[in-house]
Amino acid sequence: MAGGVVGITSHKDITLAVDGKTQQISTMAFSVDRVLRDQGYSPSNADQVLPGLKSGLKEGQTIVFNRHKTLTLNIDGKTSTVQTTATDIKQILDENGYEDALAHPQNFGPDSVPLTGGLVQVTLPKRIRITDGTTTYRTDIAARTVAEVLKNSGKPLTPLDKVRPAADTPIRPGMKIVVTRIRTEESTVTEKFSADPVTKDDPTLVKDRKVVEKAGKPGTSEVTYRLTIVNGKVTEREKLGSKTLTEPVPATVRIGTKPGAPYVAPGSVWDQLAQCEATGNWAINTGNGFFGGVQFDQNTWERWGGLEYAPRADLATREEQIAIASKTQAAQGWGAWPSCSSKLGLR
Repeated sequence: MAGGVVGITSHKDITLAVDGKTQQISTMAFSVDRVLRDQGYSPSNADQVLPGLKSGLKEGQTIVFNRHKTLTLNIDGKTSTVQTTATDIKQILDENGYEDALAHPQNFGPDSVPLTGGLVQVTLPKRIRITDGTTTYRTDIAARTVAEVLKNSGKPLTPLDKVRPAADTPIRPGMKIVVTRIRTEESTVTEKFSADPVTKDDPTLVKDRKVVEKAGKPGTSEVTYRLTIVNGKVTEREKLGSKTLTEPVPATVRIGTKPGAPYVAPGSVWDQLAQCEATGNWAINTGNGFFGGVQFDQNTWERWGGLEYAPRADLATREEQIAIASKTQAAQGWGAWPSCSSKLGLR
């Protein structure tokens, strides 16, 4: 067009990263400074701007704008004032000489840095030893208290758990933490139970001897328990209730009322014989075929009525054995015990 001037202003699509947060914008500005001011920012010499404020723009460019901040930095209780344009805590640690701490992928504290300054608290990793239940291990972990250690490890304390030192104890390097894991659960099982036997007096049996006339049959019940489990082992079982499934059948037992063997005072000739035959042990059973204090063989015990008292001599009382020994001696003489009766001068 004659006498006219045509001006063409080019739009550019760029990426703007402000304090670590990015956004895509479209601008007609010619410089970085203009872009920032158009977005409502007033950059100062203390801010970090990349590329510089006077730099021109091109399509697809990224502008980084990190504002200056004055912070009070508390690292494990030690405070200092820092000037920084860092956008996260790890950058601040790097700037202040804590590069070694960055080797551990831990949570050092809040990830973002407050734009208006203020207090930033950081807890650095510390090597500690943990015995958790039945497992012991060492770890480098960032936490302020014992409770935080376990939470950050993915195994927080439950209300029933016990820990030493106490959960609110501050962490120090080399600390040993012992956790006792306690939990409760209900368990329902099927159990057998017996009814009290039906008893009958029997005057043909020696007093207090019991013979099962008719066997019983156990019943079954469903029993619920509360289990206390400490470090994986059941340490306590509390019965909460039960429900009978099948009723038991009681056994029938005959109980003897017939007077038993008479009392024999200690130190009798039979005690002397038992001392020689069996070192005075009336319940001896060595497996050699002889039983009890005066070493009955089974045939002799049965022949002279020993089954009235017990199936074998070693299962009978001292007085019962003496009663059968007296019958044996009356029939066979002291020769029934040839060696010991000779030693004792009984024949």
